[in-house]
Amino acid sequence: MISSQELSDSHRRILVVDDEPAVRVFLAAFLEQYEFAVRTAPDSTSALALLQAEPVDVILVDLNMPGISGVEMAVEVRRINPHIPIALITGTPAAVQPVTLKQTGISLVFAKPFNLDELLAWLRSLPH
Repeated sequence: MISSQELSDSHRRILVVDDEPAVRVFLAAFLEQYEFAVRTAPDSTSALALLQAEPVDVILVDLNMPGISGVEMAVEVRRINPHIPIALITGTPAAVQPVTLKQTGISLVFAKPFNLDELLAWLRSLPH
């Protein structure tokens, strides 16, 4: 596990979008212990509204949600901010085709259950 001293990206703003409350709460609590500023949304529509109101630095979005999927949300995010890093989180990573990632600008896919060290390493690797 990466220690909080090793992670000095304090106040980087992360948006976690997942229709499962337990996933949102878990990721928010985990990332906040490393001093990330975390916002959450239960669906893509709420997340897109939040993005219009306040900037975020990184988005973690679930693939399968009612209404607008994580992939569809990534397309909309690209219209708002073509450079924001987006990671897809899913219980079915094999369902995501590489061409879809390229077309939508999704940086990475994280499988549920999460490898938290990999998630932290990816967040730390992003430019400020």
